[in-house]
Amino acid sequence: MKIIKRMKKLLLLTVITLIICSSSFAQIVEGYVYDDKTKNPLIGASVTYSFRGEYKGVSTDSRGYYQISVPDGGATVIYSYIGYEEQSVPVVVSEGNTATRNIYMSPSVLLLENVVVSAGRFEQKLNEVTVSMEIIDADAIQRQIPTDLGEVLNTLPGVDINDGQPSIRGGSGWTYGVGSRSLMLLDGMSVLGAASGEINWDMIPMESVDQVEVIKGASSVLYGSAALNGLVNIRTGRPGIEPKTNMKYYVGIYDNPSNSDYIWWDKTMWTDGKYAVKSPLRNSVYSGVRNPMFEGFEFSHMRRIGNFDVSGDLNMLTDEGYREQGYRKRFRIGGNVTYYQPGENIVNYGANYNFVTDKAADFLVWRSPKEALQPSAVTNMAREENTFNIDPFFNWVNLEKNFSHSVKGRFMYEADNITQGVKDKSLVEILGNLGTDITKFTDLSSLLTMDNLLPLLNSGTLVDGLLNIIGDIFPNGTTSDYMDLIGWLMNNLDGNPLSDLSNTIPWMANVVEQTPNPTYVDENFTYYVDYQFHKDFGGAKITTGTTYHHVTNKSAMTGSHNSDNISLYLQYDQRFFDRLSVSAGVRGEYYRVDGYYREAETKIFGQNIPVKPIFRGGLNYQASEYTFIRASFGQGYRYPSLIEKFARRDVGGVGVFPNADLKAETGVNAELGIVQGYKVGRFQGFFDIAGFYTQYKNMIEFNIGFFDTENFKHINNTSDLLNAIFNDGSVGLGAQFYNVGKAQIYGMDISTTGTFDIAPGMRFLYNLGYIYLEPRDPDYKKKNDEENQITDPLTFKEKSNPSRYLKYRQKHTFKGTIDFEWKRFTLGTNLQWKSRTLAVDYIFLDERGLENGQYGIMDYVRLVLLGDIDGETFESYWKKHNKAYFVMDLRTGVKVTDKLNFQLMISNLFNKEYSYRPMAHAPQRTYVMTVGYTF
Repeated sequence: MKIIKRMKKLLLLTVITLIICSSSFAQIVEGYVYDDKTKNPLIGASVTYSFRGEYKGVSTDSRGYYQISVPDGGATVIYSYIGYEEQSVPVVVSEGNTATRNIYMSPSVLLLENVVVSAGRFEQKLNEVTVSMEIIDADAIQRQIPTDLGEVLNTLPGVDINDGQPSIRGGSGWTYGVGSRSLMLLDGMSVLGAASGEINWDMIPMESVDQVEVIKGASSVLYGSAALNGLVNIRTGRPGIEPKTNMKYYVGIYDNPSNSDYIWWDKTMWTDGKYAVKSPLRNSVYSGVRNPMFEGFEFSHMRRIGNFDVSGDLNMLTDEGYREQGYRKRFRIGGNVTYYQPGENIVNYGANYNFVTDKAADFLVWRSPKEALQPSAVTNMAREENTFNIDPFFNWVNLEKNFSHSVKGRFMYEADNITQGVKDKSLVEILGNLGTDITKFTDLSSLLTMDNLLPLLNSGTLVDGLLNIIGDIFPNGTTSDYMDLIGWLMNNLDGNPLSDLSNTIPWMANVVEQTPNPTYVDENFTYYVDYQFHKDFGGAKITTGTTYHHVTNKSAMTGSHNSDNISLYLQYDQRFFDRLSVSAGVRGEYYRVDGYYREAETKIFGQNIPVKPIFRGGLNYQASEYTFIRASFGQGYRYPSLIEKFARRDVGGVGVFPNADLKAETGVNAELGIVQGYKVGRFQGFFDIAGFYTQYKNMIEFNIGFFDTENFKHINNTSDLLNAIFNDGSVGLGAQFYNVGKAQIYGMDISTTGTFDIAPGMRFLYNLGYIYLEPRDPDYKKKNDEENQITDPLTFKEKSNPSRYLKYRQKHTFKGTIDFEWKRFTLGTNLQWKSRTLAVDYIFLDERGLENGQYGIMDYVRLVLLGDIDGETFESYWKKHNKAYFVMDLRTGVKVTDKLNFQLMISNLFNKEYSYRPMAHAPQRTYVMTVGYTF
């Protein structure tokens, strides 16, 4: 028995020794893990194996490199990464040796496996997020041949771009590009103007965009002000194994509009210099083209140099504009330098840089309904802008303990100059077009006195008398000619002509040339820093951080203003039972402008504190393999930009008037949705159905009307108007931002995205969606009652009709993109159907009808301001065109070689005439061709 016991001990000792020796002489497998398509390294990919119940695993480092010990005789190594197909690779390595295995992983064929970062500021699967999201990849973007990202976003269900401003699920109507409620991020950094809050689309490097993520709903907890309505995060690509260079040239030609009256160009335009900007190759390659056109060139290069990732890009665009004086010209250069520090942890640091210079012009009001693509002389503007930013960053990821630190900073300098866009006609030309009879001015002089005007205005008899006199003075005049004269006077006349008309008449007769407008340069300096800490506890994830944002705005027109914004945020995410994802977050925000420290004041337990707290929470439950139910609630806010509060500009006769009392707008957003994935034969994709509710308080809109340019008061009655005219002549047409009260928007968002593999190398891709909106003003009855008591003919109403609906929204929208791919060929279409616009501003239209069948003063103002040509007015145009419309684009492409490709696109295929807001005629049919080369 003793011998047997000794033999057992000896055997056990031998086994232990062999195990120890086996571990001591463990074999090594090493290599890199890459994305199969882009050849980029996959950082943090899991490399594991299981042997006799023992689990062992490592993660790839910042270069995608891994090294793992395997037992003698080999093992099956499993490579996995979120959003990619898992790979199992049998590996046999002889004792004491090292085997190299480089792995190329393919993205998952299940669309719900796509990886996003916007929802929680960390990478997670799309099917685990608790909010509605849309994703656009690089291929889908390039198929649209866009000049900027707004053209791509406008194809998404639930997203509309109006005058360059995004609106998600009707969250914004139209505010002429100032103060966006949707935050736009480029690699996590805002591309909103520091002072204006508008999106600078020219900062986005279209040639380098890899993926775009759109969150539909309040995202202020993680991202702060301006994410009130939603978020768009643009992620750019990074270098792969081999250097990569992309070049693309594109050209577009605007067709004639369906209404030939709108054509403002002729065969002599390009030879006689009647243009604001000119395409580079117009006089050579395109010398025979008479229509307006645009040209663009994009270049990008990415490569690795040792431990450095280096990228650079360049973008140029010249767009002559389909609307007269609606031009754009852009030059941008930018890039990135990142250093990866060798070691077990992921440590990288570097900087992004960007320089943009651009000039653009546009107009608010057309010349007349028969000159819809030409600007009124009083509502046109041009902008010249230069922007430079450098964004340093530092990231440290501890793979072993699953935590990370991230620091991002920014310095940005912006200089912009807004001037008049359209060159005035000379006074001699204007008076000649009017057929002016100077001798008749005496009759007008006797009538235009304060004592005569006030009773005549109130009695309603003045307008007829004025029209008769004006008709005698200007026998050939049209409303457009009158606006030419008014615009000229507003831009060139010093003092008040109505206070001493007898001195004005000879002055007008002697002036033959216009006086150039002075230009003013606004400067903005931005300083920003964001620190974030993320910790993964295995099941729970904590994301917390702080930001500081300082803006200095220096303007000759508005004076100098400063703002400071400090915030703290915390978000908790956890997945329970591998089915239930829970997310909750809180943010505290301090904000001040100049010396006022209570912009973010909140009452808590009876005490006012200068901090704004907001909360969000969400759930996502996986009911079955392809079924996900989500619910979310989020608070949001947006502080008014410095431009909204303090802007004071006169541009081409249009004023922007300050309102220092403007308050921050706040909101809440709730959503309940379900995602149902499907995979039937060669079909695979998902349906997404969501019901949503959004409520705003102190919503910021803008008044368009007449203002006293001395005290910035909105002129809302006859007495104020006459006092302003005769006291100092300080009457201006323009806009002022103000808080309108509450707003409620609710509805349903239904979409489906998927693919159908017809045969090897042949497939359909589709993204279709329908949005139903109820955009309501809960106080509309009270406002209607107040407006019904108004008797003054010059008092403005809030909107064009007494309905419950908010301005500049539509109830129904359908959008879709469908693409067919066959080997090297692609064929696709964009589809869009929208119902009519529910309401617009009162200054454009009064749908209540004429009182007693008679024109009032405001009706005459509209006729002169908006045009009355042969009985065609804006009102008649709007009744004819404010209806549901359908627009279709057609596009095709061919990949000639692995490096060379061609694309052709016809936008607005059927040349549909439609407007997305009053007097904003959408582009007519446009032909776009591009050629790209990659090496």
